[in-house]
Amino acid sequence: MTKGINLSVCVPARDTVNTGFAYDLARMSARWYANAPEGSAFNLHFLQGTLIADQRCKLVEMALRANADWVLFLDSDMRFPIDLVDRLMAHDRDIVACNYATRRLPVKTVAFKDWSGLDYVYSLGKTGLEQVAAVGMGAMLIRADVFKKLGYPWFQIHYLPSAKMWAGEDMFFCELARKAGFDIWIDHDTSQLIGHTGSLDFHHNHTEDEMDAQNAKKEAAE
Repeated sequence: MTKGINLSVCVPARDTVNTGFAYDLARMSARWYANAPEGSAFNLHFLQGTLIADQRCKLVEMALRANADWVLFLDSDMRFPIDLVDRLMAHDRDIVACNYATRRLPVKTVAFKDWSGLDYVYSLGKTGLEQVAAVGMGAMLIRADVFKKLGYPWFQIHYLPSAKMWAGEDMFFCELARKAGFDIWIDHDTSQLIGHTGSLDFHHNHTEDEMDAQNAKKEAAE
């Protein structure tokens, strides 16, 4: 008999969540309830706020109080496939995440071979798992035992003098985990199914770009 799985989905948010995120979360939740082994639990933890490191720490505390086996962090501006949990859990890794695009121009990724040197890892056209130094936590599955073995706080925002930059709480967590002997993995296949919702101010130069594209099509057809 397959043992039940206790999953905690942790979502740090501000005042609202994106419509696409809510849609994907509903579909993923329904799939979990329909397919999870008997005796499984699905805990959904939302925490509203503006201090992301504090939110993540408190969400982990909620998950541990719920006796979670696994913690799935999802940011409220992400799009993801209905079988996200199945995909990530199938790898049976302590920490496995999706790589995704940033939501501002110029668009980059959030996975790094060397994050202090901004050595980006790209997922387009790749397959399988790849070990990285750090990755954003917009869609990351973590075995709950990882948090039990790491010292508190699990998340901090700190300054990196060597790179003259501030490092986010996700980079802090990855470094903390690696120093404790945990590997960080990204799933390239699932990463290519992940979206990151952003905003853009539209101006007339955007219409000009479209006009140029349409004119190019007309010229090619002549």
